[in-house]
Amino acid sequence: MRVAVGGYIAAVNSFVGYRMDLEQHKRAAITGDAVLKIGDSATSGFLDIAKANNWDATPLPFIVPGVWGLVTAEAHEWVKEQFLSGLRNAGRVDGVFLQLHGTSAAEHIDDGEGDLLAAIRGAVGDKVPVIVSLDGHANVSPLMVKSATMLIGVKTNPHYDFVSVGQQGGRVMAGMFAENLRPTSAWAQPDILPSLQKLYIAPGWPMEHLMRVARNLAVSDPRVLDVSLLGGFFCSDSYNTGLSVTVTTNNEPALAQEIAEKMKEACWAKRHSFQVDAVPVAEAVREAIDTDEGLVVLGDLADSGGAGTPGDGTALLAELIKQNAKSAVIGNIADSAAVQEAVKAGIGKQVTLTVGGKTDKAHGDPVQISGRVRVIHDGVFTAATTFNAGTYRRGTTVVVDCGGLEVILTSRPVLVFEPNHFRSLGIEPTQRKIIAAKSELQHRAGFEGVAKKIIDVDTPGLATQDFSRLPFRRIRRPVVPLDSF
Repeated sequence: MRVAVGGYIAAVNSFVGYRMDLEQHKRAAITGDAVLKIGDSATSGFLDIAKANNWDATPLPFIVPGVWGLVTAEAHEWVKEQFLSGLRNAGRVDGVFLQLHGTSAAEHIDDGEGDLLAAIRGAVGDKVPVIVSLDGHANVSPLMVKSATMLIGVKTNPHYDFVSVGQQGGRVMAGMFAENLRPTSAWAQPDILPSLQKLYIAPGWPMEHLMRVARNLAVSDPRVLDVSLLGGFFCSDSYNTGLSVTVTTNNEPALAQEIAEKMKEACWAKRHSFQVDAVPVAEAVREAIDTDEGLVVLGDLADSGGAGTPGDGTALLAELIKQNAKSAVIGNIADSAAVQEAVKAGIGKQVTLTVGGKTDKAHGDPVQISGRVRVIHDGVFTAATTFNAGTYRRGTTVVVDCGGLEVILTSRPVLVFEPNHFRSLGIEPTQRKIIAAKSELQHRAGFEGVAKKIIDVDTPGLATQDFSRLPFRRIRRPVVPLDSF
């Protein structure tokens, strides 16, 4: 058997002004045999099964432009053509596996993955299996369900089960090749727009309860191949943004729909549990200062590096200065101009810099800091967690010691969610009182066992989880919490 394998990992924040353009996509494209060597991913998991079955794997593009603004029309059409030309060059294939994020949106098309999958389905025909893995934040559309043979979402958040999801997709494809399986899928969507904060899958959180319900339904009947509950990504504003469920059975469409409706009802019963619970900035900083002992992590929810915002939000920095916080770290402010000024001054030199608040007016005003340049770093570090694992590149990074407040300045935005971000710069979190982390929920898992207290802060920004502040235009209405039920 011959299978084509590729991926497209683009997450879109529709509210920011900048765009994910063609050059960004071209720089992020992996092609040829390098695709077949990608590690620790749904793609590698699928390839494990392909190798075990002696399938001939042919690479499609694997494009990872990351998290940013809307994809330009030019870039979206280019991506689509890369996959279609890859299929043309591959010739006949018996199956297709794609690793997608599930939140792409372009200037001219809200449903990026739906459009891509429809084009691929048109190229390979109705009989070729097209199995797709999805990130847990995917906004699933009916077109995606119609165009794919099977959509499989990760079951963890923060996500660490991509490999097993890819293996699951490989096993289903093997069953189809052996003519033992005939996947049939159903989709349902409650009118719920969850905050990212409440998509954390851990004891006591609503998604942990619902994932347990989904798991129990998945194992309740051998005809059920998968039940995937996708949390959605509110920043990517489309008609189907938000919570959804896909169910795949072995040639039992009625059963798939029945389970999908049960999950929809279970989600609806929990609808009021998904609203954000965040503390005002001044109150959060005061609580952190007043905490007697142990590290306090302040989660900057609205300017997370994982939500496509510029990473130069200054609300927590300004308040920490105002309240004269000590043994505190801002990690971080993305400001390449300030970084270059600090680099030019050199290690050990005193600098006065105006940092942050330069991309737009939504994330706070620029703040002036004065201190000593203590660290100049290439910005590369490796995460120490099982989720969001891998190497991160912040660009040239500096630490400015402002006398009790350390400010990390990076050349580009980056998710701040675990201790190695700080340890790589010579800052030991357990020896500090307060750390500000730009993250929507990953910091809760990343600092588990390290932080005494975690406070999620209601900072301003274009990933604010107070949805009344965001200019939604495309999402279906009514939907909780934008509307009352």
